Amino acid sequence: MILLNKFFSELIDYYALNKLHRKKSIESQFCEIVSSPCSIDELNVFYPSVQIPSIEFTTEMQQNNYNIGKYKFISQINGELCNKYSIGKFYKTNTNSVNIVLVHGWRMDSTEKLENIFQNNFLNKGYNIYYFTLPFHLDRTPNESLYSGEYLISANVERMLISIKQAVTDLRALLLWLKNKGNKTILIGVSLGGFITNLTSILEDKFDALISVFYANDIAFTIWNTIPGKHIKEDLKNNSFTYEKLKEYLKIINPSNFKSILPKERILLLSGVYDKYVLNEDSEKLWNAWENPRRIVYSCGHAGIVLYKNRIAKDTNSFIKDILVQDV
Repeated sequence: MILLNKFFSELIDYYALNKLHRKKSIESQFCEIVSSPCSIDELNVFYPSVQIPSIEFTTEMQQNNYNIGKYKFISQINGELCNKYSIGKFYKTNTNSVNIVLVHGWRMDSTEKLENIFQNNFLNKGYNIYYFTLPFHLDRTPNESLYSGEYLISANVERMLISIKQAVTDLRALLLWLKNKGNKTILIGVSLGGFITNLTSILEDKFDALISVFYANDIAFTIWNTIPGKHIKEDLKNNSFTYEKLKEYLKIINPSNFKSILPKERILLLSGVYDKYVLNEDSEKLWNAWENPRRIVYSCGHAGIVLYKNRIAKDTNSFIKDILVQDV
């Protein structure tokens, strides 16, 4: 039974990856790096301090006691013009409630997967929901880009570093704004979104719990050792950019090189043992580096984000309930 489950989990992931790579960069994204890599001791130099942003909320409709619309604020990192603003969707009640901040994955061109897992459960509980948009994704995608996320994770290493810095800084700014309002805030990231939320937790404690779902960890490892990274790896190798050099430049954005400042009792890690997007050994590396916070490993691949959505929702709700009871 275990072997059969492994076979079908990996088959589904391989099918999805084949479909994923139908869209790939036509031209090389590689660009020579002019700066030196940051050491891990320069964490607070690489990631700047964050100010409470001025957020503009535009309500587009009202439904079941919720205001629904979009928010935006000026990013504190000077990135590409299309990423001048940090933007996202919101579902806000008129009462004080728990805030849920959801961060999507790489190449997602909508928030549909997140909505299918979490939205109804959270709205039924009266929680506020904020969908955070990563740089170069969704409405932050430049017109010339061939797909959502093409310019975030690529062979342009310097742009990737700036974009990750921008994602973390924008997310910290949103969390700081929410914390200033006084409500409990739960941070949830899926896939690359899990990577961003994990990175955020090594810098920021302005939230109450972290749930990281099928999370990426070491981006250099992922590019060099997994199918999703094969075209980026090829682009780098064609320009004599080695794995060792990539790891050296990306160590400042590797969550397992640091400790989360959130107590481990407030962290839940979810992963799939047969994942072909984010290999289990990389998920394990973060879990061990963070001294073994609560973790659930499902018998599935990365497609478990969809196939195991009910289990993920149930385990997430249970963890949030525990955190809220603990804080009473």
